Amino acid sequence: MTMAADTKPATVQGRTALHLFAGGLAGLLIWEVWARVLTKAVLGYPLEPAGLIDAIAQHRFGLSVPYLIREALHYGVGIVGYPVAYFAISRFVPRWPVVLDAIVFVTFSAGIAGLITTGTFAPIHFIFWTAAVGLIATRLINRSPLIADAISWGNFTWFNALGLMAPVGGLSFYLLGEGGELSYMSFVGHVIYGAVAVWLFERLETGAGRG
Repeated sequence: MTMAADTKPATVQGRTALHLFAGGLAGLLIWEVWARVLTKAVLGYPLEPAGLIDAIAQHRFGLSVPYLIREALHYGVGIVGYPVAYFAISRFVPRWPVVLDAIVFVTFSAGIAGLITTGTFAPIHFIFWTAAVGLIATRLINRSPLIADAISWGNFTWFNALGLMAPVGGLSFYLLGEGGELSYMSFVGHVIYGAVAVWLFERLETGAGRG
C-alpha cells in the first residue's frame, strides 16, 4: 500500500513550500551528523558530498569549483532540490514508491553482479546487498504507508548520488569499486535523510490540512 499520488495536492503553494524545505532541512541536519561525525568515527574519514561535486566538475568539465560553492550546492540540493523532486514525483508518478524501489533493486543488484563477474566480489558486498534489499522488502510488512514511502525516497536519493552522479564524476558505480564501506555509510545516511525529510513534510502537510 502506498499513498496515492492523485489524492494529494499537485501544486507547491506557499505553506507547502515551507513544509518541503523544513523537511529537507531537518533531514539534512541529521545527515550532517551521520556524514561528518559518525562516518568519520567508523571509517576514519567523513562522507564528502562537496567532493562528489568536485569530481563531476573536474571529470566532465575540467573545472575546479571553490569549496564554499560546492558546500552551498550540497545544502541547496538537500534543502530545496530533493524535496521539490520528491513533491513532483510523489504527486505525478503513479505507484512511485514501487518504481523507485525497483530502480534501486535492479541497479544495485547489477552493480553487485558486476563485482562477481570481475572477481572482486567479497562477503561484505553480499552483506551490503542483503541489507539494501532487506530494507526495500520491509514495505511488505510495514504497516505505515508513510514510513514505507519515506524509506523508498531515501533509497532513491542514494541511487541518485552514487548510482548516477558518482559514475558521472568518473567514480565507480555505487562506489563499489572503492570497497563498499563508504557506499554503505552513504546508503544509511541517504535513507535517514530522505525518510526524515518526507515523513516531516507529509506530517506538516496533514496538520496544515486539518487546520
